[in-house]
Amino acid sequence: MFRRDLALIAPPLLLGLLLAASNLRLVRENRRLSDTAQYYSSLRHTPAGVKLPDLHGKGQDGQDLTISYKNGNQETLLFVFSPTCPHCKRNWPVWLDLARETAGKRVVFVDVGGPLPPKFSQSYSFDSAAVLAETSPDSILQYSLFEFPITMLVSADGHSKKVWVGELDSTEVMDIKKLMSRS
Repeated sequence: MFRRDLALIAPPLLLGLLLAASNLRLVRENRRLSDTAQYYSSLRHTPAGVKLPDLHGKGQDGQDLTISYKNGNQETLLFVFSPTCPHCKRNWPVWLDLARETAGKRVVFVDVGGPLPPKFSQSYSFDSAAVLAETSPDSILQYSLFEFPITMLVSADGHSKKVWVGELDSTEVMDIKKLMSRS
């Protein structure tokens, strides 16, 4: 009788133990994957409060261009874009208004999407702002410029003060204007 009862109980019991062990392994794997995903999502753009290195690339004329924060005499407003990004194109009029309203401040358009198309600067004005027409791969990595559009306010000493990702809404524009007028 005991053997027959054991024969009936053993397979489901063994299956239950195997399922429990498998579930524990999956929970550990899920936790590891979640930590990895969180780490990679933190790399998509520069967080606020980070000391930034010089930004390197080529200007519209093809010459090397470096945006440095070593002088520490003025804040910089960075507009990070890709020429093929529809969200960047929708942000363009807002960026131009911000660039005009922040006279006396340094404004830099940073292209992270490859070379500018031939007539891009005729369609999308840069006004008097500096343009990194082709950002170096090292700078893209150092700044974590993997999504765009990004609007970034950089303090005079080179720290990212505030970072906005995506198309700017009216509240964010007001926030940028307020922050730029304080300095």
